[in-house]
Amino acid sequence: MKKICSLVLAATVAISSIGSGVTAMAATTTATTSKYVVVLDPGHGGNESGAGAVHNGKVYKEEEINWKIANYTMQALSQASDIEVHLTKTKKQTVSLMKRVTTAKNYGADLLVSQHINDSDSSYSRGACVLVSSGTYRPSLAAKEKKFASYVLQELGKLGISKSGTGLLYRTSENGSTYPNGKIRDYYGIVAQSVEQNIPGVIIEHAFISSPYDAVNFLSTNAKLKKIGEADARAIIRYCKQLPAKKPTPAPTVAPDAFTGWKEKNGYFYYYINSKRQRNQILNLNDGIYYVNQEGQRQYGWHTVNGKKYYFQKDGKAQLGWMEKNGSYYYFDQTTGTMYKDIMMVSADGKLYIFGKNGKRCSRWTEYQGKKYFINKSGYAQTGWLKVSGKWYYFHKKNAYMYKNRTAVTSTGKKYIFNSKGVCTNRK
Repeated sequence: MKKICSLVLAATVAISSIGSGVTAMAATTTATTSKYVVVLDPGHGGNESGAGAVHNGKVYKEEEINWKIANYTMQALSQASDIEVHLTKTKKQTVSLMKRVTTAKNYGADLLVSQHINDSDSSYSRGACVLVSSGTYRPSLAAKEKKFASYVLQELGKLGISKSGTGLLYRTSENGSTYPNGKIRDYYGIVAQSVEQNIPGVIIEHAFISSPYDAVNFLSTNAKLKKIGEADARAIIRYCKQLPAKKPTPAPTVAPDAFTGWKEKNGYFYYYINSKRQRNQILNLNDGIYYVNQEGQRQYGWHTVNGKKYYFQKDGKAQLGWMEKNGSYYYFDQTTGTMYKDIMMVSADGKLYIFGKNGKRCSRWTEYQGKKYFINKSGYAQTGWLKVSGKWYYFHKKNAYMYKNRTAVTSTGKKYIFNSKGVCTNRK
């Protein structure tokens, strides 16, 4: 979405057919370069499918379109002598949002660009938009993202792709999560985690896969996808040209007698930075998140730190993502390791999960913020029709809440009536 010093092992760019893709081999040094570093993130892929549609008998799959666009962008950027470009993943890799952003961070990214195709319940929704930070934390990053977004929308506009709305989309957290400054966090994982890693990171939704017009005119052939990829590349080049010139940054020097790392003593592990023992804090290290108590001892199991709950595994690392324990399921933020509780989570593939005040994933009938949901056996909220105990219910196709006290009309004019308990009174 989303520098190597005097001895530079720059990424090797291998250009091949779009079917096999373009691969960037990772640099093996952590020093910085005078080139601008751009990291492209092909949305979805691997075991994670994106949106899909069929128009005029042709099947459109978002993950395949995203991959092709990213490769075309990379191919175009490889011609720019002042830009170093990387991908967050290979074609068949399944990579979490956190990993995509940390990959960009490790490359020393000046810009992270996550490339996607939009989707809607309505076939009339058309055009492109760029998802950027609201600016509640590190507003200078939001300003950079808006600048880049303006270039993207201009370049896509030259292809005939209109703006969806204003073309800029801001969305803040719906579960009360905040940034370190206490302000509301951005909603989209790539955007929020980029802000936290101090990287300008955006999501480009190039067109609507659900729109027959957008799909046929802009997404239907490799030649059309190449134009989109090249438009992104032109926007990236324009953005980099207005950045201050970069200078190689030498690696920091450390006193020879200073020690940073773990030490074991009497069965306890302690962490030192420049020979100073760390105490009573969360440690965000390269290989994971840890917690040390007042004595500096590494901790394990359940712990509450500054009002946030964590679970530390046998190796001391904080649990990230899903965890099953004693028959209950929990979810821990992929960036911070904090447990989700009393919130609704939307997964990358659009599934909604609800967690109670104790952090456990809810099951079956559940109320959340005044609306009723049904959690199926797979753990996520039911959408569409559902028959329970001989009665029919309907749950919003996207937001999964139960219909009640309303009459719904289908595209063919069929009416369904739902009573105060959500039961459809005219479907048997």
